[in-house]
Amino acid sequence: GFGLTYSLVGKGGPNGGWKQWYRKRLLRLFPLYWLAHLIYLVAPFISRKDAIDYRFLLSFLGDRFYPPDTLFYYLVPAWWYFGLIIQLYLVFPLLFRLLQKLGPVRFLALCISATIVTRYLLVDVFHANGNYPQGAFFMGRLWEFAMGMVLAYWYHRQPERVEKHLFAGRTFLAGIAIYIIGTYSYRPVFFHALTDGLIGLGLTLIIAQCAHRIDRLPILRSPLDKVGEYSYGLYLLHQPFLLYVGQRLHDDPMPYFLLYAFLVLGTIFILSMFLEKNINTLISNHFDRLGTNRS
Repeated sequence: GFGLTYSLVGKGGPNGGWKQWYRKRLLRLFPLYWLAHLIYLVAPFISRKDAIDYRFLLSFLGDRFYPPDTLFYYLVPAWWYFGLIIQLYLVFPLLFRLLQKLGPVRFLALCISATIVTRYLLVDVFHANGNYPQGAFFMGRLWEFAMGMVLAYWYHRQPERVEKHLFAGRTFLAGIAIYIIGTYSYRPVFFHALTDGLIGLGLTLIIAQCAHRIDRLPILRSPLDKVGEYSYGLYLLHQPFLLYVGQRLHDDPMPYFLLYAFLVLGTIFILSMFLEKNINTLISNHFDRLGTNRS
């Protein structure tokens, strides 16, 4: 939410219109996502719990949300987030216009209210599958996305003021408190409707503070910047390999587990960085040539 909005709020909209914007975003998402599916099929040392059937094709096409009971966590559980991204991209132009029209305060209040009502209706009224509020239906996670949009809106207009409040010590303590409240809010009957929004808000404040402090340490800043730059590939590829390692080190002491986990994660990052960098270059060069030929 923050990244998409910050890139557009100063211009009022995307260069070349929303059709061009969708094209760029889908080209950013799908090629590496498709490659991750193919790697899953052929890679050794990988955790495989689900059968390869018609769901593989649906997942390959980007369907990670319907039917929620069989596709939400299919193959690689972490890929549920891809389905949520696709849904939020589809409605982002509408959300962006609402933010411009209503202003940040009313827009955020509307989105938080809509999220709470949606989660309550799905769970307590319609007794829908629990994966819908978790992200199979984007309205269940709209609160967090809208929060990022509003933060970007404010940060673009008053960066010094936002940084002053965001990186204050009391904000860090507030983030911890909100996160703790969020983790326990699912227990009362109704307050589960607030759980993910509170956890997302609390973690955002905590991680922003951590990133701000790490930024002052060059020895950590540089490698973490690189991980952030290629985090999409790491997100798509890491989980089945780490699950494989975890299953085989389940009974080993924690120091050994952490050592092997970091070695595996480091190897996966190098591989994912290579793949993401080259795929992005290949896609960019291909469409640059198409543009040149048309002109």
